[in-house]
Amino acid sequence: MKNISKFLLVFIFLAPVAYADEIEEGLKALNRGDYKAAFEIWAPLAEKGNSTAQFNLGLMYDKGDGVRQNFPKAVKWYRLAAKQRNVSAQFNLGFMYYNGEGVARDYERALKWYLYAARQGNIGAQFNLGWMFDKGEGVTSNYKRAIKWYRLAAKHGHAGAQFNLGLMYDKGERVTRDFDRALKLFLKAGNLGNVDAQLKLAQIYDEGMDVTQDIQKAVKWYKLSAKQGRVKAQLRLARIYDKGDRVKKNFDYAVKWYEAAAKNGKREAQSRLGMIYTQGSKKDYSKAFKWFRRAAKRGDANAQFHLGQLYEAGDGIDKNLDRAAKWYHMAADQNHSKAQANLGWMYINGAGVKEDLDEAEKWYKRSESSGKYPRKTARN
Repeated sequence: MKNISKFLLVFIFLAPVAYADEIEEGLKALNRGDYKAAFEIWAPLAEKGNSTAQFNLGLMYDKGDGVRQNFPKAVKWYRLAAKQRNVSAQFNLGFMYYNGEGVARDYERALKWYLYAARQGNIGAQFNLGWMFDKGEGVTSNYKRAIKWYRLAAKHGHAGAQFNLGLMYDKGERVTRDFDRALKLFLKAGNLGNVDAQLKLAQIYDEGMDVTQDIQKAVKWYKLSAKQGRVKAQLRLARIYDKGDRVKKNFDYAVKWYEAAAKNGKREAQSRLGMIYTQGSKKDYSKAFKWFRRAAKRGDANAQFHLGQLYEAGDGIDKNLDRAAKWYHMAADQNHSKAQANLGWMYINGAGVKEDLDEAEKWYKRSESSGKYPRKTARN
């Protein structure tokens, strides 16, 4: 569930006039990093029943700012403030019940406090209610109520609500399908920085989903999503520049985005980087070895095959036929025909493995049946 973050919100206007100056002093102390002073100012006010101070103490215990993090104490102070209609406390208390922080997880109580906050206009609570009614968490799934709360949050600028509502209109889930409305919502959310909306927009323009294909718009949205760490966007951008897919080929951009996706653990990107660094002006066997090894360890058969080749030839690494055979074997077990053929050759010649003509014949046959990879070119 995409709950919004819990921010330290100090609503001076909620405090009695007699306490406004003290609340302000506590805020100034907090802003200069003097958490102890802020706590010492707010604690007496909280004990006297000031809801703003109660909320702020709750948040300090929640985040561990100036005090040892203590969720039960955070819940205590949130509850006291929430009962006085402090909307931020109501939202955060709902969050605590939803996630089981400081209390036993209780979706019904989470729903209760989100409702209180949502009715006071808290857009995070409105979104979370939409999600709960959408997914049936703590309540029976109810699309009408989900749409109601998503719409309210979306109207007030909640990007997550705009995106989720857009998906409902795009898919026609319990509403009449309306792609134009969906696209408008995706654009609003994307412009507010919602990474899911940015990726969705990129895919819409890339593939021409109910719109004219537009690679420039697709690239724009892929870049925005990729810069926020969305791996799918990083990988797709890399492929677009690598292949020159409706744009001019640009290996520097391709490498940049492959590396971003590779660092996020995408084995396809790791394997492709390995290939790039074995070819042309980018040739660098040490880098090729690094990326092939990462992808190979993640089970990429093509990377396992090429890692075997590097060990066999001694490119970028000390020659090691035993390790070459090991990686060929791993790729061969995944039905990689070239690895099967090379493994057959190694068994014939006793290279990295004990000579075994029966094993050689087995792997050659598997290679020929799976990939029609000729024996005579098995060393290529």
